[in-house]
Amino acid sequence: MAFSTNPKPEPRKRIKARQSRAEAAVKKAVRAQCVLRDGYCLITSRLPRSLWSLLGPCAGDSQWAHIGRHRRCFTRGLAPEERHTTAGSGMLCDKHHDAYDAHEFDFELDEGIGMDGMIGIKRRAA
Repeated sequence: MAFSTNPKPEPRKRIKARQSRAEAAVKKAVRAQCVLRDGYCLITSRLPRSLWSLLGPCAGDSQWAHIGRHRRCFTRGLAPEERHTTAGSGMLCDKHHDAYDAHEFDFELDEGIGMDGMIGIKRRAA
C-alpha cells in the first residue's frame, strides 16, 4: 500500500487567525492616523461652520468610517493595506456616520488623495 507524501494542509482556523492579526495591525495604525487628523468627527473638525448646519450637531460616540469606494462592500478580499487607508476613511460621530450610511450626504473629495484632500460635502436629494 502506497502512502501519499503530501503534507497535511494548514488548518483554516490558523490561516484566518494569522490574517486577522496582520489586518488588525494595519487597522490600528490607520485608525490612529485618522483620529489625529479628524478628531472626534471630521464634519466639525475639517469643514467650515457654514456646512455644519446642513447636517446638524454631532451626537454619540466617535466611529471609524470607510468612505466611498473604500466601503467594506467594495474592498472585500483586498489586502489590508488597500482596504484601510487614511485616504479612504475618517472619523465620524454616530449621528453623521448613520446619516452617511443612509446616503443622506456624500463627501466631495480631491481625486487621487481622497479623504486626505476632502473639499466638502454634498447633500443628497430626499
